[in-house]
Amino acid sequence: MHDHPRLLAVAHGTESAAGSTTTARLVEAVRAARPSIAVDLCFLDVASPRLADALDERPTVVVPLLLSTGYHVQTDIPALVASYPATRVAAHLGPDPLVIACVFDRLAQTRSDAPGGSTVLVGAGSSRPEAALELAEAARQLGAALGRDVTMLTMADDLRAALSVLPAPVDVATYLLAEGRFVSTLREAAEAIATVSPPLGVHPALVELIWSRYDAV
Repeated sequence: MHDHPRLLAVAHGTESAAGSTTTARLVEAVRAARPSIAVDLCFLDVASPRLADALDERPTVVVPLLLSTGYHVQTDIPALVASYPATRVAAHLGPDPLVIACVFDRLAQTRSDAPGGSTVLVGAGSSRPEAALELAEAARQLGAALGRDVTMLTMADDLRAALSVLPAPVDVATYLLAEGRFVSTLREAAEAIATVSPPLGVHPALVELIWSRYDAV
């Protein structure tokens, strides 16, 4: 157990019980994939333990369970980790092809088979330009997998207005990890206009990607 650094998964945190359960199940699946390595879970906001409380002197690889770059990836996590010399930070998850494989599978659960129509990728969004570039790349990869153009929207957009002007049927690919305020808001905005795929949740591709991020460090 002590030959390898532990994997410390850091999630955003949510007030949604379903979202918290999903995150815990994802980390359980990560742990089960490599039982010889210690795996812990902490949070950046809302839930506990917080990242600051989970860090210690042990060799550790922090893997952000975040799909996009932004304040947490660029500023918050590096600042908290800076005083722990045995801790390294891995890359966040998106827009990796393994994430897109997961998005594709979730979309297949709800996507209409009707010809024409529109496909939209909706992500959290960030004020950082890098996040918009990553979301655009995710939409491009999903479009390549589907063989059609995919429109990109964020939670900062007027979703109902944007979805209502697209050619029907409208299929929304949810670029969010787990249930929570964003997913609820998205479903409300899409009601009677578009079908919304489930959040990514627990998926073998995500488990593989989390270990890949760990290994890269």
